[in-house]
Amino acid sequence: MRKNRQTWLMLAVLLSGVCAASLAARAQQPDSLARVFSAIQSGQIGVVDLTHTLDDQSPYWPEGTAQSPFHATSVATIEQGGYFARKLEMPEHFGTHMDAPAHFDPKGPTVDQIPATQLLGAAIVVDVSDGARSNSDYRVTAQDVKNWEKVNGAIPSRCVVFFRTGWSQRWPSQKDYMNQDAQGTLHFPGLSVEAARYLLDHAHPAGIGIDTASIDYGPSKDFEVHHLTLSAGLFHLENVASLERVPARGAYVVALPMKLLGGSGSPARVLALVPRIGRQK
Repeated sequence: MRKNRQTWLMLAVLLSGVCAASLAARAQQPDSLARVFSAIQSGQIGVVDLTHTLDDQSPYWPEGTAQSPFHATSVATIEQGGYFARKLEMPEHFGTHMDAPAHFDPKGPTVDQIPATQLLGAAIVVDVSDGARSNSDYRVTAQDVKNWEKVNGAIPSRCVVFFRTGWSQRWPSQKDYMNQDAQGTLHFPGLSVEAARYLLDHAHPAGIGIDTASIDYGPSKDFEVHHLTLSAGLFHLENVASLERVPARGAYVVALPMKLLGGSGSPARVLALVPRIGRQK
């Protein structure tokens, strides 16, 4: 138990922020960085990849095209040139990706302007899969978040709040994942405005993530949640994978988009550092 507490104290010191208590703890652990990476190598801390693999079979936003916008063209082969390389073409908002505030806020930072320190921190997972299972157009409510708090305590400030709907199980089927009806309307879960307002007013997160194609639910036409949260300086992580492998709290997230100058967003590699209590001695 003592080793377990020490491991997670070190992880919290490294990733949770710059409060005075954390700085004091860090001062007492001069070799904490080495210990954390040793814990990762030994399996005491698991690394969960929350990223879908990108290819021309990945679901995409169907507006304006009936074919995948992902194109990979070979520009060099080992047989002909001694090395292998490809040219890639894809949207900024493709696969597991980050929305920068500038995506909906003309005064918001672009993806290259998001501070690196904002790209890692504590992560929580709110499981709303029961509601989403019975309603493709389910919208996360403020009560869903309050229910999480009753069980798990207060949401850490500046964390990333993930919502697990179970929708990622439909990946990579374009038909099942985007769930577009005969009239062209998409159907998948997202957040309600009231849930977004509650998070802004009570939790003050750095970002919001979800395992569907959008923070707003599929039928949305005006993307109210995007406008509200991006204008407040948050980033979004959409099309997130494997949230069922991340605990309700206690994990940390590392979300790394490409540093695209002036980008409204970018495909991202999103990782979660997760406790493996069973591996502790």
